[in-house]
Amino acid sequence: MADYSTEQLLEMLQRQGGAANVDLAGRDLTGIDLSGDAIGEMLEDIGYQSGQGRGPVWFEPWTKGVSLSHAKLRDAQLRMADLRNACLERADLRNADMAGVYLQDATLEDADLRRANLTGAVLSHTILWAKFASLEGVYLYGTQMEFAPCTREQFGAGVGEELDRDWMRARESYLALRHNFLDLGRYTDASWAYRRERRMERAAAFPSEEGDRWVRDILLAAPEGRRAWLPRWLMSRLLYLRLYVRPPLGVPVRRMQHLGNWVQDGTCEYGENPWRLGLWAIALILAFAGIGLAADALSDTPVSLAAMAHQPAAVLDYLAFSLLSFTSTGFQRFAPVSSWGALLVGLEGMLGLAVLALFMYTLGRRMSGN
Repeated sequence: MADYSTEQLLEMLQRQGGAANVDLAGRDLTGIDLSGDAIGEMLEDIGYQSGQGRGPVWFEPWTKGVSLSHAKLRDAQLRMADLRNACLERADLRNADMAGVYLQDATLEDADLRRANLTGAVLSHTILWAKFASLEGVYLYGTQMEFAPCTREQFGAGVGEELDRDWMRARESYLALRHNFLDLGRYTDASWAYRRERRMERAAAFPSEEGDRWVRDILLAAPEGRRAWLPRWLMSRLLYLRLYVRPPLGVPVRRMQHLGNWVQDGTCEYGENPWRLGLWAIALILAFAGIGLAADALSDTPVSLAAMAHQPAAVLDYLAFSLLSFTSTGFQRFAPVSSWGALLVGLEGMLGLAVLALFMYTLGRRMSGN
């Protein structure tokens, strides 16, 4: 049962001069109705009408709801509470259980929601702006977010599900964030949320929640002597390697899905970073130039551009030849002198076409904000 009813809480706020003077930390306010409609009925009961002055201290004229500015609500139980139109500016809501809470048209500007549980909450037109990482570790699984202003910087190290290594729920949380950012027209933040969403997919494929649990159980069951001899971080990495190579029975490891996701992230961050592809292009051009130079310098027969064995051409020639091969433009002056050299040119040309095509796709995607 809740510690206070709506009437009792409002009476206490009025008596103490506002929410800033009341310590509600750890209190049970489950299901309490502090919506704009309930506040409107309370105002009618006391005969207050708009335009008659400031009104009760628990009323916020701006939002037409309850005023809980600077409220001390750390660790409070607010499950299924109705806080529509509430003003929670600068409120301390750290670790508060707000599962299923209704926060439509509420303002939580500069409120501290770190590690708050907003699972299944309704955040429609809810203002969440803050100048610090106020949403770091917040739980957002199943949250309905629509036009709720916030930024990616507020999430710091990530959402609560990610910090708890609950990969599939973390993916759903970032999916909700991505749609919210798109609604707000914050395309850079939406791109960040999309990348985090895809990385949660990769983590769900490997190590997966079952894999994490298996590693933790092994570490806890390891003999004290082995723990002292082998550092915990090294033992953990060896266990994850063993999990990837030969997973135990009952632990799902989807290697191909993990590998494909990792390649997409490493090359272009899932189509969100064209500049990384530019770096890959430079690296490939330098690498193939180095391979050709090394082959001509070490082989007993010319491979790439050398006229004679162990006498490679100028370094600039290899760089120019690699660039022309990568872009498939060709030039009469340069031609491979052996079949192995022709194979290298063909391979570099295919990689170049793939990288350039992917670069144009990624660049167009980013410029369109898609």
